[in-house]
Amino acid sequence: MKITIHISAKRACEVQVGTTHHPYAGPLPKVGQTIVIPEDANVEEEAKGKATITKILWHYNPASSALWPEIVCKIA
Repeated sequence: MKITIHISAKRACEVQVGTTHHPYAGPLPKVGQTIVIPEDANVEEEAKGKATITKILWHYNPASSALWPEIVCKIA
């Protein structure tokens, strides 16, 4: 799962959560929910802390039949 954090209208950064070998086992967050980007995340300083989910995009790769979510959020 990928989390895209919009810092401003023109700036965004991404955080990868879970991998094919170590999938994220928790529930999928809901639009409008507030999540916390941890202080030790490998993102810009202003992207850390509380973020509000604005939408969830689903991506599909037909070659591998993989389906994965992208969580889009903005700094709260």
